[in-house]
Amino acid sequence: MSIISTFCKKGGVGKSTFIGFLAHFYAKQGKKVLIISADDQNSIFKIFGASDKIYEEQDNFFEYLFTGQAELGDVLIPVRDNLYLIKTLNTEQLSYQLTLNRSQEKAIRSIINEYSTYFDYIFVDFPPSSNRLSEVLLDLSDYIFIVVGLDILGVDGFFNTIQYFIDRDLDLSKIRYIVPNGFSANRRAPKISLEILTNQAKDFTKNAEVLPPLHDKSIIKNLQEKGISVYDDVELERYDRDQREILRKDLAELFKLINVD
Repeated sequence: MSIISTFCKKGGVGKSTFIGFLAHFYAKQGKKVLIISADDQNSIFKIFGASDKIYEEQDNFFEYLFTGQAELGDVLIPVRDNLYLIKTLNTEQLSYQLTLNRSQEKAIRSIINEYSTYFDYIFVDFPPSSNRLSEVLLDLSDYIFIVVGLDILGVDGFFNTIQYFIDRDLDLSKIRYIVPNGFSANRRAPKISLEILTNQAKDFTKNAEVLPPLHDKSIIKNLQEKGISVYDDVELERYDRDQREILRKDLAELFKLINVD
């Protein structure tokens, strides 16, 4: 079992989209996959057209599990075959409790360890902001992916992420993959940003591999608007169907380069 996190100190870079695609990819292979949303917006639910489940019940959030008011199975929300999500309600309050009482970190670790006996992969989706819960979950992670938008703000976000790890004494060696996102061969800015990012990665994350950049594709937004994952076998109009197939092939080549076992 592996615990895999996607993180970046910059919003809107595609963390939730990437982790959703990767998690669904493994689930389609028959692996049991769990995604824990450490983001109160629970953006990962939108990837699977499950936004209605965020407030479906008021007592099946992760916080209720942490305080002993819910059991492990009570907070699991199935969204696809072999794929489950866990949502959060108030991570700031939970982080405040963790800060005041560091012994409660054992409860988080115990919960994750217990889930690890049921799932092949546990993914964690973070917001761009950070708190004590983020630090604990990053520390528990076996593999960390940094998703970086290919523009000047995205590259700044990568540098800020590295500085955050250093300031919080988090293990930089756990950063195994850097995912450049939003590449376009017809635009100069993404090319320059990718070059800067590659050089910074060599300096700051020597154990990490910079993956081939994900291209900016309109099909991703089209699918998200419909609440459809790229691996959902649903009927689409011809253009979207063809573009989905191209995206699947691109992702298959990318995912071959990833080893999280």
